[in-house]
Amino acid sequence: MNERPKYKLIDLFAGAGGLSNGFEQTGRFEVLGAVEINKAAVETYVENHNGNKDIIIKPKNHSISNIENINFAEFLNDKGINGSETIVIGGPPCQGFSNANRQKNYLISGNNQLVKEFARAIEEIKPVAFLLENVKTMNSDTHKFFVTEHSDNTKFLYSSEQHLSKITKHHKDEEKNQELWTDDTVILIQTKYVELKSLFEKIKELDHIEPIIEPKKLVSRMKSIGKKAKKTSTFQLLTEKEINETNELVSYLQERLKSNIIVDLEITSLLIRSIDTFKEIRDIPMSKEEILNGIGPLIDLNQFLLHLKEIKDEKIIQRHPLSITHIDGKLEIKAYVKSYNVVEYLTEFFTYLGYELDHRVLNASNFGVPQNRQRFMILGVKKDKLNQKIKVELPDKLDNIDRPFTTEDAISDLEDITPQHDIDAEPIKYDKLEHITPLQKYYRSINDDKIFNHVNTKSKEMSLQRFEAIKNVGGKNFHSLSKELKENTYSDSSRTQNTIYLRLNYTQPSPTVVNVRKSMWNHPRTAVALSIREAARLQSFKDNFIFLGSKDQQYQQVGNAVPPLLARAVAETMLKLLGDTPESLLIDELK
Repeated sequence: MNERPKYKLIDLFAGAGGLSNGFEQTGRFEVLGAVEINKAAVETYVENHNGNKDIIIKPKNHSISNIENINFAEFLNDKGINGSETIVIGGPPCQGFSNANRQKNYLISGNNQLVKEFARAIEEIKPVAFLLENVKTMNSDTHKFFVTEHSDNTKFLYSSEQHLSKITKHHKDEEKNQELWTDDTVILIQTKYVELKSLFEKIKELDHIEPIIEPKKLVSRMKSIGKKAKKTSTFQLLTEKEINETNELVSYLQERLKSNIIVDLEITSLLIRSIDTFKEIRDIPMSKEEILNGIGPLIDLNQFLLHLKEIKDEKIIQRHPLSITHIDGKLEIKAYVKSYNVVEYLTEFFTYLGYELDHRVLNASNFGVPQNRQRFMILGVKKDKLNQKIKVELPDKLDNIDRPFTTEDAISDLEDITPQHDIDAEPIKYDKLEHITPLQKYYRSINDDKIFNHVNTKSKEMSLQRFEAIKNVGGKNFHSLSKELKENTYSDSSRTQNTIYLRLNYTQPSPTVVNVRKSMWNHPRTAVALSIREAARLQSFKDNFIFLGSKDQQYQQVGNAVPPLLARAVAETMLKLLGDTPESLLIDELK
């Protein structure tokens, strides 16, 4: 009997490998190559693929797997593989854009550009099918791109009017193509320092834009001082880190006094005033008014320059010159641009490339994952490869599962195994148990005597007191604590998120798993910090999946991962659409 050839999997933005792990569990996919830039995640990925370092795709003459530098057509040619054998999967980060984020250092998250890199990979590889996974809000209005100038063989190719017009021409039933983009505006800055208006007028006429302060660390330190000053009547630098970084900022600004932009804009006195203020708050407490009068104009001026430089660097087309207006006692500077929705764009582009699509939000708890985790997915299959031209549809849920699996279903068999604190400790041996849940049987199905990464944080005494107190009152999180146990931690404990000091509930699926170490999640019965392995089980990783890196890196990899069981369910759907079947069905394994 001839063994069926497996589909070749290219895993983009692979992380630790949760998405590809679910695909591999079907027995019908094998990873040809993975792209991942995070060093610790790469170590984990390699470890779980037989130590094969060559599985990580790197551009020629590069040591880092940066997708922006990878030529996928060249990669396939080197491997002797073509798109008809290949499946592409991945979750490009997409943090969206909103005017509500205008106080951040950047208008456009650099991560948003990585969605375009995924699109480029599909165009170059031409896989038989693909899966794009992302945050549940990806289809909202806040996730958008801006129309840019056209530039071949760059990221700007995928956001120009020429490109956008070309991919919408497949609408044969429409007499006139409807433009994908709409007119939009971006607020570059709102400032109460109206005396800056003449300066802004001068800057908007410049061809070359140069921020006064560009290093991220120094920008963040300056803004942090401004924010802290606003919250108190007086403020002084106290911590060693604050003082050292402010010293760096002062030295940097003193050097900048000699630069052309400071001289040309005639802002030497503004800079000197800010430098003097930074020096003073190192030595003595200053009033809120003194600090903000000293550094406030510089903060807002620099923010405007950063945002305007980004508009120009990203080649964003402006429909009109910047407007500077007075609104409610403030100056508002607005750019007039063109934008388009990320998901609408991807739908148009993938359809143009010849794919039948479906996209929707899936809840992992409907597919055997003991966690309420919602993820947006786009599934695409080449139209000429579809099984009998059946409709492409993502699954809604697993049939024959009466209820979602709970936290107890996932981790109760580990309750009496004390987590280790040292990540380098030998894996713990655990006994075979007579009675385990179907989910625990799945976790133990490959390796039934060792448990890896059952490691947690050696919690401080205060944390342990809080864990125990939350348990004793049947509480849920930090808000369940007494006033005494809340003090000395958060400046405003009433605003603490509900996920902080979260105590898991055995009778329910877990909430969305994050970095549970940072969020101080604790066990529902033993009142200790959740281990890496317990968090990994909530994400549906089998016990033989090994995480590497520092303790925090391992927790972070788990929190960032796509649940393998969710991925496996979608992989089974993809196989069906291709007229194929998995080696074994997920539903049979979870009975």
